[in-house]
Amino acid sequence: MKKHLPILFFFLVLFLTACRGEDELVVPSIETPTAKAGESFYLLNEGNMGSNKASLDFYDATTGRYRRNLFAEVNPEVVFELGDVGNDLQIYGERLYAVVNVSNLVEVMDRRTAKHLGQIAIPNCRYIAFEGPYAYISSYAGPVQLDPTARLGYVAKVDTATLSAVATCTVGFQPEQMAIVGRRLFVANSGGYRAPNYDHRLSVINLDTFTEEAQIDVAPNLHQVAVDEGKLYVQSRGNYEDIAPNIYVVNPTTLKVEQKLDIPATRFCVRGGNIYALTEKALRIGNATLSLSHLQTPYGLAVNDQHIYVTDARDYVSPGTVYCYTLDGRLEWQATAGDIPAHFAFTAATPVSPSPTPKGEDIVISRILTYRPAPGQFVNTLPLYTKGDTEATMCQKVYEAVGNGRSGLITLGGCGGYVEFALSDSVLNRPNQPDFLLKGNAIDGNSEAGIVFVAYDANHNGTPEPEEWFELAGNAYDKSDHGYQITYTRPAPNHIATPDTLPTLIDTTYIAWSDNRGGTGYLSQNSYHTQPYFPQWLSAEALTFTSTRLPNNYRRTGHYYYLSAFGQGYVDDLPDNQGGGRMDIEWAVDNQGQRVHLPAIHFIRIVTGLNQQLGPLGETSTEFRGFEALHP
Repeated sequence: MKKHLPILFFFLVLFLTACRGEDELVVPSIETPTAKAGESFYLLNEGNMGSNKASLDFYDATTGRYRRNLFAEVNPEVVFELGDVGNDLQIYGERLYAVVNVSNLVEVMDRRTAKHLGQIAIPNCRYIAFEGPYAYISSYAGPVQLDPTARLGYVAKVDTATLSAVATCTVGFQPEQMAIVGRRLFVANSGGYRAPNYDHRLSVINLDTFTEEAQIDVAPNLHQVAVDEGKLYVQSRGNYEDIAPNIYVVNPTTLKVEQKLDIPATRFCVRGGNIYALTEKALRIGNATLSLSHLQTPYGLAVNDQHIYVTDARDYVSPGTVYCYTLDGRLEWQATAGDIPAHFAFTAATPVSPSPTPKGEDIVISRILTYRPAPGQFVNTLPLYTKGDTEATMCQKVYEAVGNGRSGLITLGGCGGYVEFALSDSVLNRPNQPDFLLKGNAIDGNSEAGIVFVAYDANHNGTPEPEEWFELAGNAYDKSDHGYQITYTRPAPNHIATPDTLPTLIDTTYIAWSDNRGGTGYLSQNSYHTQPYFPQWLSAEALTFTSTRLPNNYRRTGHYYYLSAFGQGYVDDLPDNQGGGRMDIEWAVDNQGQRVHLPAIHFIRIVTGLNQQLGPLGETSTEFRGFEALHP
């Protein structure tokens, strides 16, 4: 990040320009540090703006296990999971509160299980503090945008029993963190939307009357506040040009600024009179300095008992890292976190486990892990792409079509396109019988077969990584090309269509492809489907897929094409009334073609297996419309 850019502007640029690559999708995982150390905590990952990637991690100090993306695993029924940009995390009583800024809500969870309990709707919410039966939440009030005329913000007073706002108090511009001393609530006002005309004031709210009783002029662009041993510490981010970040000491009784500490902190904590401050590439611990040159972007900071925790946001769009240090700066362990790890909430070392699926409840698709279709004539329509969609929102649309027992319809596009999803419970491998059904839309003579891969969650971490994917060996396994790779190139903006003599083919050289077997060709565009065939939510100029390719299955008579079914082991191959889509886990083989025995499966991948063009019918593309377990 360039120092002269306001931090909000930087994240707006990320929102407009960043895209999530295939390796950047948020998935749960477990990291095991080298030693059990520290305190158990939840960690809220902000997620880059516009990607709907806020996530919750949990570190269990009793086992040394670090668990990623816990909220999505525990709460598969919550639409959009945690939401867009996690900004604060606090525990109060038996509840865990996550402030989710761009989604305009505070997610309320059970402290011990992270199970969803409810939500508090607050526009452009930022931070949360507690006193008695009330929560106090700062709000920018207006939309998420730089605006020199942006309105004053406010603090909402929320009844924690009903999760409803009972009053608001107007404060300064774009209020941030808060701290309570006695019966006063101190609110840091940033004015971040009004850059370079930042707010300088610390608002003081009387909690008895819930009115602003004073304003303290401190420094531009206030952000954090903290209370320790009767002193109030306030951090200014400066103006990103000629005024550097700094920490100030304010007397909460006289309401006067007493000291400027000359610490250029991007984040800070105070504990036992000691100040811990992140600077650009170092951690200041009192008068000592710990180099953080091994971190790309030092970002989050927390201190508890005998340990210091620092996070690295890296490039702001890929998984970050959390580091645990002793108070004297010795590194004890590190673990991979979610995107932009930032906010800690320490808790008792109670292992957190997702609630099991209730007995008798159907096993369903609970999460879409990845949706990556190859170009095709139904792409951007099944599901429907709208401008501004991201991989996260398209995954949500796929979930709305086929998740939770639904039987909608999605396309996987041409050869190699795929979808990966998690199931709400284990599908057991029962001997000598099909275990699950994958529904397609095949009709007799129109097989667009998709290949099935499965994974068993051996380490119970809620993710198919690092577990191996196993192909279900269907009837055509021995005739298929394993390790087949195909690359599609996005049409240039000035691409000139090459129409065919057949009027239904409006561009026979629409999307070029090449494979690792020396083959080349094009996906044609037809007059029945004139929308872009290349996935519009992806910014890559080329997409490469590696999987298995089935042998061509069509025969042609004039303009008529007949696509023979392969039979056992494929999706969208045989019609449902002919037993199509019924899968037996016992068909699983490893990448050498050797049979493997899986006791159950938890994840499924479906891949378009055919690479063939059928004139006016276009490419062969697998369609998928739902999952069903075939035994309890």
